[in-house]
Amino acid sequence: SDLWFLASDAVEDIRKCGYLRKQKHGHKRFFVLRAAGPLGPSRLEYYDSEKKFRTAAAAPSPPKRVIFLSQCFTVNKRADSKNKYLIALYTKDEYFAIVAESEQEQEDWYVAVSALMSEGKRGHVDSDDLDDGYGTVSPGTVFKEVWQVNVKPKGLGQTKNLTGVYRLCLSAKTVHLVKLNSDNPCVNLQLMNIRRCGHSESFFFIEVGRSSSIGPGEIWMQLPDGPTRHPLTVCGCLWRGSETHQLPMTHQEPQRPRPLPLPRRPDPAECAGTRLPASRTDSTTSPWS
Repeated sequence: SDLWFLASDAVEDIRKCGYLRKQKHGHKRFFVLRAAGPLGPSRLEYYDSEKKFRTAAAAPSPPKRVIFLSQCFTVNKRADSKNKYLIALYTKDEYFAIVAESEQEQEDWYVAVSALMSEGKRGHVDSDDLDDGYGTVSPGTVFKEVWQVNVKPKGLGQTKNLTGVYRLCLSAKTVHLVKLNSDNPCVNLQLMNIRRCGHSESFFFIEVGRSSSIGPGEIWMQLPDGPTRHPLTVCGCLWRGSETHQLPMTHQEPQRPRPLPLPRRPDPAECAGTRLPASRTDSTTSPWS
């Protein structure tokens, strides 16, 4: 958009702007991505229209909504049954997604937001410097992947009182569970302490060993519906999450769970051509139905 007539302070921090739709109701809004500057920290804001934005820039007026990037865990490209090109932002308590019209527009916004988040991360604690245990995630920490999951009352979810809705955050060496709408500390699990992961229908689990911060056992989780939220997608990301530790991955029958022996640790040379095993397509009954 032509922003030449606006005051310099109002536009010098703008990295990108344009119309996008909100995922929830499909309403089109004018979004503005700002870098850190004299007017505030890096942020994504939106207005009802470009006209409202121009008016607000010429005469101070607050935007309809502001999302500070320092409060975001990550930004991801996502898709659901209605929208192919989503840009999703995850904070501790919120999932906020906007809809692009094309793959190229999605990529452009994703790259722009990612760049500002990476800039903002400098000087903050890295996610992999956190203790392996119960602790808080520092604002500004950026993760490789984030999913919203519902921890089920089974296994460690029950014995460690972990049931509820969480952000499952993946970094290079660690998995973090951050509870939504709660000031309780999160659970940090080193990937090297995860023995295997598996899935059944919309559920998946990770099995941790005795060295983990919460002891040995399985954590069962459920994902919301959506084409990019299949448990195999999460298991695949966990499986590839560490360069030094490859997780065995299984498809488990919920009604007849049986432990699988942990295979020998493969030689790194043998892993060079390793591919993810194909997922079985057997129809199973949910353990919580």
